[in-house]
Amino acid sequence: MWLILILLARFLDFAVPLVPGTWWEYRESYTEHIGSLDSTSDDTTRFEVRGSSVRPYIRQNGGADPTSGPVESGPGWIRLTPWTGEDALPVPLELGRSGPPSGAGAAWTVEEVEEVTVPAGTFPALRCALRTRHNASVLWIAPGVGVVRETQGTPGQRPEIERVLLRWGAPSAAPSSSLPGDRP
Repeated sequence: MWLILILLARFLDFAVPLVPGTWWEYRESYTEHIGSLDSTSDDTTRFEVRGSSVRPYIRQNGGADPTSGPVESGPGWIRLTPWTGEDALPVPLELGRSGPPSGAGAAWTVEEVEEVTVPAGTFPALRCALRTRHNASVLWIAPGVGVVRETQGTPGQRPEIERVLLRWGAPSAAPSSSLPGDRP
């Protein structure tokens, strides 16, 4: 029982709301690098927290490479499969903190606080990055909202995947055309 309460407290304190029914919709731009040409397609991708408060699962619909998966955590880390893959973010998210290193020796690191403007609004966000010589994955996480922007790709090139938050909602909310900034 204590372990369940500890895990639940960790999820509730985390910057990404992991309450079942919470959802995010993104515009996803997927770019294929073909020689010297870039071919980009756009799609709408939706993430939703499923499962229970104790065992949340993030389901992804749409996008170039839909990847659903469980939320997993351990001492000082959390893994959000659709956004972080097999690598873990540090918990709590604080400047300079790093998650446990992956097999390649890289780790998600909280690099900076930045103001990020996306169609859903403008948010102060923590820039979390997983960087290697050949690849960079960057998440901008706004506390209480979640991932507001994401890029993945080769440094110095147009990102292969870029997601920007269009709208998001709490468990009782349904997707609508209004944006959080539009509410009175």
